[in-house]
This record gives sequence, structure tokens and C-alpha cells, in this order.
Amino acid sequence: MEFYSENGVDGVACDCTMRFEIRNCGDGNDDVSSNVKLTMSYQPMSLLAILAIPVLILDNTIALRLLLPSVITSQEQSPLNKFRYLMGSLYGIAGLAHLVDCLTSSQLLTSAGSPPFSLLPISGMIYALVWCFAGPVSFAASRIDGGGRLADLGLILYGLVEVYGAYLIRLVAEDGISSVDVAGGFAVSDPFLNAIVVQGIVAAAWVYSSQQKEDNLVV
Repeated sequence: MEFYSENGVDGVACDCTMRFEIRNCGDGNDDVSSNVKLTMSYQPMSLLAILAIPVLILDNTIALRLLLPSVITSQEQSPLNKFRYLMGSLYGIAGLAHLVDCLTSSQLLTSAGSPPFSLLPISGMIYALVWCFAGPVSFAASRIDGGGRLADLGLILYGLVEVYGAYLIRLVAEDGISSVDVAGGFAVSDPFLNAIVVQGIVAAAWVYSSQQKEDNLVV
């Protein structure tokens, strides 16, 4: 299967091609697996197209080697393990997004009421990076040995890091609790309260998924 665009992105790249090669790797038995190979090519027309190569490689690697296999694997799991896989994936992506944000515009940080990453004290920078890498740690924990309790520990770790980080942001906020004024006059609610609500929802979803598993076993 091949997709081709002669014009591509105006002023950035042309002759863009995406080619998917799907091959049957089965041995004739009932268990049939497939191998998917993605090949991308384009003709750069600007410096931006050249600088985008590492980002495209990372994006495609995550999609094909991490997200796609995790979706396939999750289909064979219990409801609770499916939830662990899903949250591990979401936390992993969130961690990488926060890392990119910290190293660039810090828009996610400032929208929550924090100073930009570059203006944080050393201790704040270290904690922000811990927050970022807690996501990939949670993702890895959900993939090791089928998830299980190790996956739960990864989710708990990320939740604790996020809640405490939001509490620190609340401490440095100008008006503390009700709202935080940031660049452009944008106001957000208390980040600490938001984090607690989000983690409460995650915990409730975990309990619901575990009950689904128990109901299935009873049936």
C-alpha cells in the first residue's frame, strides 16, 4: 500500500511517499502473524524538512514498535490489564510531550501556572524532568512481564509525581488557589485540585476494570 503526493507541503517538501509493506509471517498453523514495514521518503525544500527527520523517525518508531503492538497485545488481556496498557501508553506519551514542552516553549508548564522551565530553580528543573521521565517509566512498567502489579506501581508513581508537582506549582502561583494568571491573560483553575481529580478518575477506572475482571470470572 503506497501513498504519494507530488506537491507535498508547499515550500517545505515535495515528492512525499509513504509505503506500507505487510507480509504474512505465519508458518501455516492457526497462529498467523504479520510484519509491517513503513518506508517514508520526500524531497526537502527547506531546512525545516531536514530538521524534521529525527522527529519523524521517533514518531514512526513509537507508532509501529510501541503503540501498535500494545494495542494488539491488549486485545488478549483482561479488562484490568487492558486498562494498565492504555494508561501506560497515555502516561508515556504525556511524559515525552512534557519533555518536549520543557525544552521548548514551556507552554504546558505556564498554562498550569508555573514559570517557564528556563526560569525554574535547579531543584525545580530536576523535578520537572523527573515528572517527564515518570511517563516512560510507567509505560515500561506496563509492558514488563504482562503488566500486573508492576504496572500498577508505575501508574501510582506517575500519579504521585504529578500530584506533588501540581502542589509545587500551586505554591509558586501568584494568587494560589482559585486561579492563576499567566501570559495573555489566560486563567486556569487550581492545578493541585485538577491533578487530584484526574488521579481520582484514574483510580475509579482501575477499580471498575478490576471489577469487570472479577465479574467475568464469576460468569
